[in-house]
Amino acid sequence: MTLYRVLLKQAAQKALLSANTFAGQSVIVDRSLPATPDKLPAIILTTPRDSAASSGRNPAGFTRVTTLAVRGLLTGNTPEEVGKKIDLFAEQIELALMLDAALQSMITQVTSLETETMLNSQTAEHTGEVRMMLGLEYMEYYPATGTPLTELVGDVQANGNANFAHFQVPLTS
Repeated sequence: MTLYRVLLKQAAQKALLSANTFAGQSVIVDRSLPATPDKLPAIILTTPRDSAASSGRNPAGFTRVTTLAVRGLLTGNTPEEVGKKIDLFAEQIELALMLDAALQSMITQVTSLETETMLNSQTAEHTGEVRMMLGLEYMEYYPATGTPLTELVGDVQANGNANFAHFQVPLTS
């Protein structure tokens, strides 16, 4: 069984690959940094956090929120160029994820969306980075264990009569 957060990450990757962002086909899942300038622009996806709250005292069901972390990296010739491109890159990423019907159909809501951009001109390359954190909420239920019920059988008592009624009801799926 594949973890649902892995499926969400894969759906996000597919959405970003088909969105024609600055990163093109360089949308990578679970890669550690650093990314060298010759590999940029690129988008790196991870799901570093997952939390669950019980939906009650019933079979194991949870309202879960998986954090999708997105890092978009790019370079430019000048700090001004990088500054303009990083804002467009952030918009491309956000729209790709928020408007993708397949990804959105897998969740009940986006609980949060945080975006942070950074520019760096401390090296020969001027680089920019957009960091986005999305809270993706969904319901998860674990299957009940044990022998499945096939019928209900019982006796009903009324006014001291122990043999008032008997029932046997088959259960069908």
